[in-house]
Amino acid sequence: PKSASPRKSGILAGMNALPTSRARNLALDGAPPDWIQLLPAGPDIAGADGRSWRLPDPAALLAAFAARNKPLVVDWEHSSEHRAPHGLDAPAAGWIDRLELRAGAVWGRVDWTPKAAQQIADREYRFLSPVFTYRKPDAHIVELMSAGLTNQPNLNLTALNREESPVPLPTALLVALDLPDAADETRAVQAATALKS
Repeated sequence: PKSASPRKSGILAGMNALPTSRARNLALDGAPPDWIQLLPAGPDIAGADGRSWRLPDPAALLAAFAARNKPLVVDWEHSSEHRAPHGLDAPAAGWIDRLELRAGAVWGRVDWTPKAAQQIADREYRFLSPVFTYRKPDAHIVELMSAGLTNQPNLNLTALNREESPVPLPTALLVALDLPDAADETRAVQAATALKS
């Protein structure tokens, strides 16, 4: 697979380029989150623009990220895809240094730059858009390449609201599932699913 390089409208910039997807409904309110959802659970993923992809093995994306052995850049409006190839500046808004699966969805831990953190806090940017490569014959997602802050998303991802404190899980449930006090609902569901299987 080749790296994605679409125009802002989502139209391909070249015949051999692979399209990106832009995240939808990932609201970044208040302080920027440490963890961001990059892809929803598969196996079928549909964009608001009518395109669709397949993610039958999300663990393979984590393996590809580990093999890559360097963080994924988060930029502004996919400047790494649009500007950098032309020798123009494409500064980082943050760096994703870790991926994990949460109920089949792919999440990344981000270290934001001060400028990006302020823009997110000021709600100048409220959404995130992943960039990935995929195989043309079967639309099978192969590898995450980057992500961009945007206000025109395409994928429907989990909304995040940093202004509201999460409701803590009952202590008895955390003990029963052998989870730390800070565990959230997603981790509890994962632990319960693992026990069932």
